[in-house]
Amino acid sequence: MGTVDSHGKSTSDQLDHRDVCVIGAGISGLAMMRSLKQRGVTFVALERDNDVGGVWNFGRSSSQESHPAYDSLHLNTSSKVTGFTGFPVPEDFPRYPRHDQVASYLRRFADEHDLTSNIEFGAHVHRVEPAPGGGWLVTSGEGGESARTRHFRNVVLASGYHSVPRHPDPDFTGSELFRGRRLHSTDYTSPEPFRDQAVAVVGFGNSACDIAAELSRVASRTVLSIRRGAHVVPKTLMGMPIDEIAASRWWSFLPFKAQRKLIEVLLHLSRGRITDYGLPEPDHRVMEAPITVSDELLSRLSHGEITVRPGIRELTTEGITFSDGSAEDVDAVVLCTGYDMSLPVPDDVVFDEDGRLSLFQRIVPPGHDGLYLAGFLRPVGALTRLAELQAEWIGELVTGEAHLPAQDEMVAEVRGHLSRSAGRYGAQRPEDALHVDVPSYVRGLKQERRQGRERPADATSPARQGNRLTDLRRPPAEWPSAS
Repeated sequence: MGTVDSHGKSTSDQLDHRDVCVIGAGISGLAMMRSLKQRGVTFVALERDNDVGGVWNFGRSSSQESHPAYDSLHLNTSSKVTGFTGFPVPEDFPRYPRHDQVASYLRRFADEHDLTSNIEFGAHVHRVEPAPGGGWLVTSGEGGESARTRHFRNVVLASGYHSVPRHPDPDFTGSELFRGRRLHSTDYTSPEPFRDQAVAVVGFGNSACDIAAELSRVASRTVLSIRRGAHVVPKTLMGMPIDEIAASRWWSFLPFKAQRKLIEVLLHLSRGRITDYGLPEPDHRVMEAPITVSDELLSRLSHGEITVRPGIRELTTEGITFSDGSAEDVDAVVLCTGYDMSLPVPDDVVFDEDGRLSLFQRIVPPGHDGLYLAGFLRPVGALTRLAELQAEWIGELVTGEAHLPAQDEMVAEVRGHLSRSAGRYGAQRPEDALHVDVPSYVRGLKQERRQGRERPADATSPARQGNRLTDLRRPPAEWPSAS
């Protein structure tokens, strides 16, 4: 397949002799790069922004007009468990660093491990598709150049899914009548543009609570529209960060029912009943659906600075009518409705018929050797240690130090995960399948790593031919052909 660049010169698909392509330079991408670097594997990383950091690269350093971060964004996980192994977050950082502090830490990590020399910035990946004969074709656009397609034996997709805002579908009745401002949280940066205005925030996730809480300090009226109740959990319980509790060794030995009961007791002691704040009663027990982490929301509700309403029935010329018949005149509506699961790979490669990611160990799409997804998890607590564990395993698979089981075994594991996930967390949205119980996931992946090191290679797999460690460390001119 040939292309024509911006200067009219013909370009062709090519085998990139940096055998692994890592897409994304956020936390998972950086963990993956370090794993490959330590193994002596050459790679190229493609990052759409102009710096490392992913969602944390926000503000002046970001080239994106819309961004999932906002001025007041801080970590919801403590710095102690969010730092990389062997490279802790600086001691002078607060327990919950601001977004620019997290970004600076990630830049220092990349510099310390000499990763930036392998990264192509401004490279927006449009498509990743199977190549005839094995490997993967990656099409990306870099700056003002036209799209460029390259052939890699291995691709690690570590870019997350916070790029395509999710809007109501179908749209709200009467949306064409509303005369106020309407925006998604990806276009929200600070509360100042809404000073002395009446604002409705739609949603009940972490971003919705953060934005509603800070808007309530400058807006004339702040309304929080919630369709479904959730458990609001503070960042600390009895002085202990919740993610440090979840990462502790003693916690991993507790049965799930004991974990849940302990959290329920601590929540009741620390904040009482959720309905006492005017919030709807959740239709599930804690740890059976995503929790909402917020230190400010309950305080602002207690002070009467935020009004809770149910879901939206329709928009009107002046505002909103809610499902219970109540109405509010508002100047603006901020949609904190999440993001669509939009990835640059064909849907039938990574999704099942219900739109859920179907990945062995939440990483490998069965039957598609050489493609790995890193960081597509929603744990309670920090992602970093899980990202490192995933990166180590992917590194072993890429170099041939470990091997995958038979495809039917992988499919069975995926089906088991999706069934358990739906039973515990529900299956209302595709991202519900990303939830993992951290202790059991870590145990399972570590067990698979041990078994994979003892498992014989599948010599018939085209994508694995030439992926032996000695091949990847040879000079590029001596590498076996990937096609």
